[in-house]
Amino acid sequence: MQTLKEAKITLYNIAKEYQNKNKEILPLLQAQNKILACDIYAAKSLPSFDNSAMDGYALNLKNAGKTLKIQTSIFAGDCQAITLEPHACAKIMTGARIPQGADCIVPFEEIEGGFNNTSQITAPQNLKLFANIRKEGEEIMQGSLLLEKGVQLTCDRLTLLATQGISNVSVFSPLEIAIFTSGNELKEPWEPANASEIYNSNATMVQSTLQSLHFKSKYCGILKDDFSAVELALQTPSDVIFTTGGASKGEADFIRQALVQSGATLLIERVDIKPGKPIMVAHFKGKFIVALPGNPLASSVMLRVLILPFLAQLSGANAHYPSPIILKASTPLKRKARAEVLLAKIQNDSISFTKGGKYGSGEVTPMAQSDALVILDSNFTEIKEGDLLKVLPFYAPFNTIEQECINRL
Repeated sequence: MQTLKEAKITLYNIAKEYQNKNKEILPLLQAQNKILACDIYAAKSLPSFDNSAMDGYALNLKNAGKTLKIQTSIFAGDCQAITLEPHACAKIMTGARIPQGADCIVPFEEIEGGFNNTSQITAPQNLKLFANIRKEGEEIMQGSLLLEKGVQLTCDRLTLLATQGISNVSVFSPLEIAIFTSGNELKEPWEPANASEIYNSNATMVQSTLQSLHFKSKYCGILKDDFSAVELALQTPSDVIFTTGGASKGEADFIRQALVQSGATLLIERVDIKPGKPIMVAHFKGKFIVALPGNPLASSVMLRVLILPFLAQLSGANAHYPSPIILKASTPLKRKARAEVLLAKIQNDSISFTKGGKYGSGEVTPMAQSDALVILDSNFTEIKEGDLLKVLPFYAPFNTIEQECINRL
């Protein structure tokens, strides 16, 4: 049995070895939320020429306080190179190229007569060098690193690529993920179920949690407690296969039997934490098998704490470390000396523990009432009101830098 930290290290090392190498080229809009597969450098500076940041008058600092002739008007997109005459200025619009001889822009509203002047203006006395001028390359210099391999292509990063005239981009192909649940007692939500049967909620939990982080998956159905059915499921073409149930001692344990007999490498068999101890991760014929606990709450917790960061790294993303925040405990809590993940609800700068920390690993409602996790080391036996705790919000983005997530004394 491994500690949570040991399990994290195991998955980190194996993900480095088997990190996604499959790539595809997609149009920008189809690449949204995909992982960039190569470094991209700026093909042109941004701005690509000195331009005006405001509508106003382009003039030279040495002409402060003087009456200046309006030589011309310059609009965004004008290509003609213009040089200011002595004792002259130019009307200029936002984004237009700065004329030669101008070193500041005075907004219309700071000039008597403003935009309506047609022949001349009086320049203000207090002019500021390069005021309201966006200099060439002040945002991005040609040849500089624009986006690093491994970043997720958010809408803002796609916009940045578009400024460089990039219309197609190389991304890592998404992981192919198959999801099974196991148990003869399970019924699908659309099927009738009697009092002794259980609706299959784990498939929805796994698939929707993956979807919230932009992982696509395919639901492949319920595995009966039958060795041959499990063995057949392991042949499913995919990068990662999820199962829930069938991995703990006392259950039918067909998952473990099938993996062992097929020659799979067992990476994680159990993790010393509550809830979620009966989790298994294996590597088999180029794919990873993730056997989550059958209990819904335990399954959800281990998916978030251990597996999602693993999948992010495996997919090629640089950001795959959980991002804890520091919040105060709003209530005290005494607990047993064991490693544990507690469900919590964030309230401003503090957290409260869901149901006072008293719930079973088979319950579902505590997850729906929570929006964060608190991981506690075995020696952290008492939480006092006002204690500062590391907290993992359900939907916090991953980070590129590893941070300690476990609360220790």
